[in-house]
Amino acid sequence: MTSLDEIKALIAQKELFIFDLDGTLFNTLGDLAPAVNYAMTQFGLHTHSNDDVRTFIGNGSMNLIRRAVAANFIPVASTRDMAKVAETLARENYSEEKIKEIHKVYSDFYWEHCIENTEPYKGVVELLQRISNRAENFNRNEDCAECDKNGAQPVNCVATKCAETRYAAMLTNKPVAPAQKILEKFRLENSFATYLCGDTTPERKPSPAGIYEILRQTGIAPEKAIMIGDDTPDVLAAKNAGIDCITLFEGFGKAENLLPLEPRYTAGHIKDFAEFI
Repeated sequence: MTSLDEIKALIAQKELFIFDLDGTLFNTLGDLAPAVNYAMTQFGLHTHSNDDVRTFIGNGSMNLIRRAVAANFIPVASTRDMAKVAETLARENYSEEKIKEIHKVYSDFYWEHCIENTEPYKGVVELLQRISNRAENFNRNEDCAECDKNGAQPVNCVATKCAETRYAAMLTNKPVAPAQKILEKFRLENSFATYLCGDTTPERKPSPAGIYEILRQTGIAPEKAIMIGDDTPDVLAAKNAGIDCITLFEGFGKAENLLPLEPRYTAGHIKDFAEFI
């Protein structure tokens, strides 16, 4: 793991913090696993443990269902290989239309139950509220020539004093409807300068398109932004976009999948360094 002193020094250089949702800001496994298993039972497939469902998470809910179905026929560990998953589904006659049917059952159930057992990780609510309050209180710096000239959108201000303000964004492959429902439950829907979800981002992670769009919307330079996430899509999206990333090893991603990516900055979880942001 990267030392806390190094993490603290890295964070001090950043203005924009782009967070993943599942496994990074929120522990959603308690609602994801029952929804997956409900869908499995409706189609005569066997259910999975929470730890197995954790392995299936990543790259969107359609891939979650693809992996969960494929795990009826191949080892759970093999479901991280999407080529093998596709081969398995084709061999077992699970067409894309059938997967979409299973996915709809999963999605409908998850929408109804997505805030029953989901909780923010320790320190997350306070962290996001702190960033939001700081940005709101800094709505206009009267001593800043750029704010005077441009009419006061601090997120676009590059002046030295305004650059001290930090902003939160969220980039998740989760669909916008359950994501908003979770944020609203914990009154965090207004805590982000912007957020993009699986069905509102130009392209899902690991594509860098969502990060590029967040940078465009906020007007913050790539070197001043950092991704914080717990799984392969987060790490790869940051690498593809050319921004720094803190990779969390105690979220939903597994070390055997994350270590081969050679992440530069690593931590246990966001709770370990939330106070520095």
